[in-house]
Amino acid sequence: MIREATRPLDKTNQNKEVALYAQIFDRIRQWIRMGKIKEGEMLPSERELAEIFDVSRVPVREALKVLEFVGVVQNIRGKGVFVKKITVDNIVGNIDFVMMNPKHTALDLFEVRSGIEVQAAYLAAERRNDDDLAALSQALKFTEMINEGIDNVLNPSLDFHAAVIAASHNTAISEINQFLADWLSCIRQQFIQSTPLSDRGLKDHQAIYERIKDKDAIGASLLMQEHLSRSKLRMIESMVDEGKRNE
Repeated sequence: MIREATRPLDKTNQNKEVALYAQIFDRIRQWIRMGKIKEGEMLPSERELAEIFDVSRVPVREALKVLEFVGVVQNIRGKGVFVKKITVDNIVGNIDFVMMNPKHTALDLFEVRSGIEVQAAYLAAERRNDDDLAALSQALKFTEMINEGIDNVLNPSLDFHAAVIAASHNTAISEINQFLADWLSCIRQQFIQSTPLSDRGLKDHQAIYERIKDKDAIGASLLMQEHLSRSKLRMIESMVDEGKRNE
């Protein structure tokens, strides 16, 4: 069934992103997602996969190594390669490897992080405790200090967003966000100058804080979504300006 449904690989494109092993990796991952090979079942052998894809064993072997690295399969010596149960630990533990791909643009990553932060704001309003409120309040004070010209406080805006994530009390969200925050910190340095948070941005933070304090989950998530939408527009404008300067 797998053999009959397999399309030929693209062997003409020299782009490294569509290298043979990467294509094989994607095809096997699709089989698993579509249920053609289920949890606990054995993959075709290395020789059989080479025949199915009409390639040598080398790219097959590389694809299987990557699948094992990211926790999708397990190679049991003397038996074969089996599909593993996918857990949150598998995903979080290897998200940096999977996401480090030039095909993912700055905006792609920003949108992923936005989705996480909107959900985090919702959960924070439901689960926050006194320590969380104190951390959010402190981040707001730091932001106000920056806007008043006191420049010895670092990244107050990022501190506020980190405090919202922490207040969600969701380990997976915290770990995934940490990875994305590292990427976006580099992006901010490249596209967005280190200027004080705008008055509108500060008011957004204050409003989000009040919704979380009042345990208004829907209100907090909606305000976070609006706030991040405006931040996205700022990023796009900065990218356009950067592009014009480089022309």
